[in-house]
Amino acid sequence: MAVNDFLKGAVELGKAMGVTLKHLARKPVTVEYPKDAVPLYPRFRGKHELRRYENGMERCIGCMLCEAACPTAAIYVEA
Repeated sequence: MAVNDFLKGAVELGKAMGVTLKHLARKPVTVEYPKDAVPLYPRFRGKHELRRYENGMERCIGCMLCEAACPTAAIYVEA
């Protein structure tokens, strides 16, 4: 019984080490941020925010993104 358990453990350890070695050869997923910049996609248009004109008036276009992003549903947009 002890030898059988030892062999099962060795096989499982070998499988686990195989997974580890497989991932060692892959390209890293993370980016070292200050040193390497994150690539921007061609369709990226900046973060969503409500912009204002020079005189202080809001430049709302009625896209309702602020309503969708509000966690308390306190914003209601009539467009």
